[in-house]
Amino acid sequence: MQTIGGGSAAARALLDSGVRAHAAGRAEEGIAAVDAALRIDPDFSEALSFAGFILQERGHGAGALRFYERALSLKADDATAWFNRGLLLMGARRLEDARESFARACALRAEVAGYHCNHGAALYELGRLGEAAAVYETALSLDPNLAQAELNLGNALMRLGRYTQARGAYLRAIRLRPDYALGFCGLGIVAKELGCFDEAMRAFDEALGLAPDSEEALSNRGCLHLLLGDFARGWEGYEYRWAKGRRPVPISPARFDLSDRESLAGRKILVVNDHGLGDTIQFFRYVVLLARMGADVTFAGPRKIWRLLSSSGVAATWRDEDDLAGEFDEVLAISSLPRACATRLETIPAPTPYLFAEAARIDFWRDRLQGQGKKIGLCWRGNVDFRVDPRRSIPPEAFLPLARLDRVRLINLQKGARGDDLPRELATRLENLSTDFDGGADAFLDTAAIMAHLDLVVTCDTSIAHLAGALGRPVWVALRQVAEWRWQNGRSDSPWYPSMRLFRCRDGEDWTALLDEMAVEISRQFSLGTMKKIS
Repeated sequence: MQTIGGGSAAARALLDSGVRAHAAGRAEEGIAAVDAALRIDPDFSEALSFAGFILQERGHGAGALRFYERALSLKADDATAWFNRGLLLMGARRLEDARESFARACALRAEVAGYHCNHGAALYELGRLGEAAAVYETALSLDPNLAQAELNLGNALMRLGRYTQARGAYLRAIRLRPDYALGFCGLGIVAKELGCFDEAMRAFDEALGLAPDSEEALSNRGCLHLLLGDFARGWEGYEYRWAKGRRPVPISPARFDLSDRESLAGRKILVVNDHGLGDTIQFFRYVVLLARMGADVTFAGPRKIWRLLSSSGVAATWRDEDDLAGEFDEVLAISSLPRACATRLETIPAPTPYLFAEAARIDFWRDRLQGQGKKIGLCWRGNVDFRVDPRRSIPPEAFLPLARLDRVRLINLQKGARGDDLPRELATRLENLSTDFDGGADAFLDTAAIMAHLDLVVTCDTSIAHLAGALGRPVWVALRQVAEWRWQNGRSDSPWYPSMRLFRCRDGEDWTALLDEMAVEISRQFSLGTMKKIS
């Protein structure tokens, strides 16, 4: 005899007993009861689902997934099984499969706010931020007291650049949970983006008062100190910049006195790459300095950047970034070098150029770039991963003011750009150099040589800006009103790169107005005229 939901009366009684034992902390008794239920009825879907849950809880993901899928093949309307399957797949980073599972659970039990909250989390991880925000709002309409959903909504809105709305979500999360360290941390981040630096600092301090070991709060407060020019405190917080489990090496106590050559002579130092190529280029100046002072430096980083970095003439040993073997006096991440060297705003080592283009490539691109007109290289897009802040990128149509300048040649430095991605007026003015531009195993070799022939580089905040600065080439960087810490607050120059000029949006992210301003300044600096607009 089957009861509602499947399973004989005897099997259901055993399952109920097992569930109660598990909830009471008697795990082995609970497992035995579920096993007994499945011996009586191997097709009892709810027992299969609960067996999957137990396996999942114990870290046996593959077995748990088999149980869930068997249960769902027998009873496809089991919302709990779909939900637990979604949790399992999220943990395995099978994000699209997880999203589908949560969506099925939500369709079956639309009244459960927690199901929607997790569905939103899967959408968020997939980068579908607008959809995630809408799903979080659904969860909150069902349960206005769900602080986790408010926090998640704030995270999605923040990534979308809707800072004022994100601030409201974080404030609501904090009202619901006054001890919510993550809520205060999120509030600090959006307050910083809104230029409310005192509020941001208070929020990070509140977060750390609640959770003194919060790496998110420590790192974000550190970046705020750096943005405001307080490097002494900033570098300490910056040491917590990695997400948990992704720190390449432990925090190092290493300290280097750049004024004392004897203290560095012969010292064996392993420097490990820890961020993107822009950071590597920016901080490689310290590797050069340490080696020139007699340190025995080994650089562990991506092979594709070795050739460019070796143009510095540094006497270093090169190895892959995962190869940390050997005996060293010090092991530290490359972006920890400013802290180790006690760098302050006024002592940033900025001797440029410290990287150089290869002579043969300079000659090659000289022939390709012959002709009249001021040559301006353009780059408008960086890393598109939403976690890396793609909002530093600039819509290509914002560059139309530059396309209307007379006696200017616009050189495309944007690798992978296609003409059909661009407004026609820009596409017709933009010179695409070749299909194999920087197409080899080594990064930026062609770009560096091309920059040797350019009168100016205009770029968003990406590795192209760091490369031009390290080469000592004239470069203008277009920034949001509140930019990343390395560009400081409100400055038009960069203490890291003497050849760099910074332009900031006057109103949030009004890129068109900013590029208009840059076009006027280019015209003034190079004594240019303006072409008629192409209709």
